[in-house]
Amino acid sequence: MIDINKKSDIIIPFEKISDPDWAVNTRIIIESLAENWNDELPASKTDAEISDLENRLGTTLPGELKLFYKTFGVAPIGEQLQEFSEMGWLEDIWKDAPQYGPDFTEEDNQSLPYLISFSDYLGNGNMFCFHSETKEIYYYDHDERPYITKLFTSFGDYLKGCLILCQSDLFGSGVEQQDVDEWTEEIVSEIFGEGVLDKWRY
Repeated sequence: MIDINKKSDIIIPFEKISDPDWAVNTRIIIESLAENWNDELPASKTDAEISDLENRLGTTLPGELKLFYKTFGVAPIGEQLQEFSEMGWLEDIWKDAPQYGPDFTEEDNQSLPYLISFSDYLGNGNMFCFHSETKEIYYYDHDERPYITKLFTSFGDYLKGCLILCQSDLFGSGVEQQDVDEWTEEIVSEIFGEGVLDKWRY
């Protein structure tokens, strides 16, 4: 199990998901996180299950997201990935009661018809989505207009950020979690920029 006692103990799991060791490093982090919270790891998803999901959605998943599901299933990554049955088009959430939906801006409406949710963030109503055509990753923030912001060019970048940030739960006995929080956020900010971190975490 990972034991973070200094900033250099934090694992940056990969540069790209195509890296030879991406699955090894990702597994170390996911298994450490599951052990820390006494969670059982899910089964990996089959090609048939993924194909059924794509047929229901009417579009293909990002290639890196498919690879993650086939390797780790809907595994814990520090955020709540949706089960396949929960994934759907973002705009359909308010289809039956549009009066309760957000007052989307003109900017929001340019991307809204293309977004499919796959993560509930921390269960607070905010969601991460992928764009059905570009496969880029967008963030829906229900508290602030514009509600929709593109944060990552790929699922791999989103996953890398999650796997770094979630290591704050794996702090050792010689440090405080607040210290590791700061270290992980510093690393994510260095990789993706302060703007991404501020929108995502604050």
